[in-house]
Amino acid sequence: MRKRTWIGAAVLAAGSAVVTYFFDPDNGKARRIRAVERSGHLVRITGRRLARESRYGLHTLLARARHLVARERPEFAEGRTLLDRVESELFRDRSIPHGRLNLEVEGTTVVIRGQLDNAEAMFKVEQAARNVAGVTAVKSLLHMPGTPAPNKADALAAAGRPRPRAIPKDLT
Repeated sequence: MRKRTWIGAAVLAAGSAVVTYFFDPDNGKARRIRAVERSGHLVRITGRRLARESRYGLHTLLARARHLVARERPEFAEGRTLLDRVESELFRDRSIPHGRLNLEVEGTTVVIRGQLDNAEAMFKVEQAARNVAGVTAVKSLLHMPGTPAPNKADALAAAGRPRPRAIPKDLT
């Protein structure tokens, strides 16, 4: 047999199975009703989705055109939105310890507090925070174990207490 004959036989078999399924004397009517309802549902959902996507595309296009014509830079997020962006960028990297950092946002400046094991990790965190769109400055209060935090030394000096020193490695 030729390939065309096999394809025709397969289409005929599939068609007869569909007809048997939908015109069964016991359950055929219920199956036909269900098929009509489901197809109507799919048409409605698809129409809504197309309308939503087209509105999104139109508004995006208009906003970009408005920025080009006005030659104004788009406004960057501040506050909680900027903090969420910085956190998602930083903690995407699994080598950055999530629980050892405390992040704050003051306007468009990110303040990073915490204790990290080495200077390379501290530099990596600062650079990742600087690379987030909308961050204009990064204030790093990171320190290594055994050293005081950068903001604590001035506070202790103002209080009249001696500055804490790093604990020598041979005493630990």
